[in-house]
Amino acid sequence: MIISSLTNPNFKVGLPNVIAQVCDYLNTLDLNALEVGRHEINEQIYMNVMEPETAEPSSKKAELHHDYLDIQVLIQGTENIEVGATYPDLASYEDYNEADDYQLTPAEIENKFTVTLTPNMFAVFYPYEPHKPCCLVNGKAEKIKKLVVKVPVSLI
Repeated sequence: MIISSLTNPNFKVGLPNVIAQVCDYLNTLDLNALEVGRHEINEQIYMNVMEPETAEPSSKKAELHHDYLDIQVLIQGTENIEVGATYPDLASYEDYNEADDYQLTPAEIENKFTVTLTPNMFAVFYPYEPHKPCCLVNGKAEKIKKLVVKVPVSLI
């Protein structure tokens, strides 16, 4: 996992080239004006813009991906994301959805920590890194706006 902010002048230091290029592209956009839905970045990379409501972590399932990495960027609001620090026990996960590249689990994430995102912060989740986005901050539900860029891991 990588965490940084699009407003940090040094955010690209140490990033894989494709992630740095995506972040550079995002910095050319008015993120607040983006319409909800899917947006193609190029023939291999796309992003989904959404406006979910944050919720109790216990009401959500953790997810992981096999073939894509996520670049999750918060646009408006605040959001906690629970993250697993160790390789997950896939036996506790539901069947893999190959068409949409995700696997869910209702189980608690093992060896988890929580990351709090504020606007313009981003978190990169590599394949098999469990994460539970859109969780409450300070026990308060709120509508947030975020985008998730899907990058094939083969481009890293």
